[in-house]
Amino acid sequence: MASIWADERSGNWLVQFCYGGKRYCRSCETQKESDAWRIKAAVEEIIGFLNTGRLKMPEDIADPALWIISGGKLEEKPKIETPRLSLLAEICDSYRQDQLDKAETTLNGEINHINHLKRKLGERTVLNSLSLEIMQGYVNDRKNEDNRMDGKVSGATIKKELTTFMQVWEWAKQRGYVKHPCPIKHSGNSRKWAVKIPKPEESEKFMTWVEIERRIARGGLAKKQITELWKFLFLDENQLGELLEFVKENAVYPFIYPMVAVAAYTGARRSEICRSLIDDFKFQDDIITLRERKRRKDRAATTRDIPLHPRLKQIMQEWFKAHPGGQYTIVAPLNMPGRKARLSFGMLRRDEAHHHFKKALEDGRWAVVRGFHVLRHSFGAICTRAGVPMNVIAKWMGHTTEEMMRLYQHLFPQDEQKWMGRYPLLLPSARE
Repeated sequence: MASIWADERSGNWLVQFCYGGKRYCRSCETQKESDAWRIKAAVEEIIGFLNTGRLKMPEDIADPALWIISGGKLEEKPKIETPRLSLLAEICDSYRQDQLDKAETTLNGEINHINHLKRKLGERTVLNSLSLEIMQGYVNDRKNEDNRMDGKVSGATIKKELTTFMQVWEWAKQRGYVKHPCPIKHSGNSRKWAVKIPKPEESEKFMTWVEIERRIARGGLAKKQITELWKFLFLDENQLGELLEFVKENAVYPFIYPMVAVAAYTGARRSEICRSLIDDFKFQDDIITLRERKRRKDRAATTRDIPLHPRLKQIMQEWFKAHPGGQYTIVAPLNMPGRKARLSFGMLRRDEAHHHFKKALEDGRWAVVRGFHVLRHSFGAICTRAGVPMNVIAKWMGHTTEEMMRLYQHLFPQDEQKWMGRYPLLLPSARE
């Protein structure tokens, strides 16, 4: 009936629940997990009393959610004020609080974009005063700034920031905070930008281990550039098998090996692995169901089915025999050194999954593997090399655009040489 999670930005725990056909999300005003669980239990109890008629909510309650969280004991009737927002910072902050259904990665990206907008345009700037000329100035300033790779901010990055700005503007317009259309898009053609954005350069393509080492060996790269290169790594089938064997032998906790195996054999995103439930593994049908958050904008979540690889089936069946409890596929022990004991087996957070992934690979050659996305790239590349049709790979990996579907159409360098070997020698004719 209710759920809780820790807000990474504030550190406070949040509680979410439904009542009267509406969904509410409120802060528990505590950073203690045990207090949050008590509030969750109290919320579920009060909702149960309301649904069965044992308790009745007063008609003059301004905020039903606050009344429920208080256990039905709220005496003061808080007034819900609707201030006329105008400043860029306060509108952006209100917009962020309203984005409950977006994936965590999307929210983090928007927060980063908003921070740049507030930094360059001014937090106390009136949103309605931002004109096309001012926004073009923002673009010109950003393209001359240095990014973390000791280069200039790319046109692709600026475009993402302006897309977030446009979404904030449309959100504000729907609520009457601004009246005129967003200045960065043509009024007659919403798909055409009114600002001039630097054309993006083609990004690096995925590279084999040997290709990356060859580029590093040439010299002239800064430490950050070398670190960034490894982001484009993909592994071949032998390397991926060696990595899995290394994790199996060196992982500190039992859940880490099956977690990494799911990524290697399905190409699942980190968040999809964290959300996975035990019942998503349908061993009788040899299918695994992954719970998505990116494929459809009109749905909070969707699913896709992937054939269950025989080796992954064996790994997961063994893991489920030793599974400590709870509904989620990947769960950590309740007691782990260096962290507070858990009260129940809940969903592993994305940052926790990344931490345990990196810890399992920190010793030896595998330390350069940046994260779960390397296994996702490798899955797509190996499927391509094996001759799996692109539309099937796209279905398995949850890709929707043609650009993403073409992402893994590159071949391993040794394969390219094999194909070139089929080109005729074009020997001179006998007459010559």
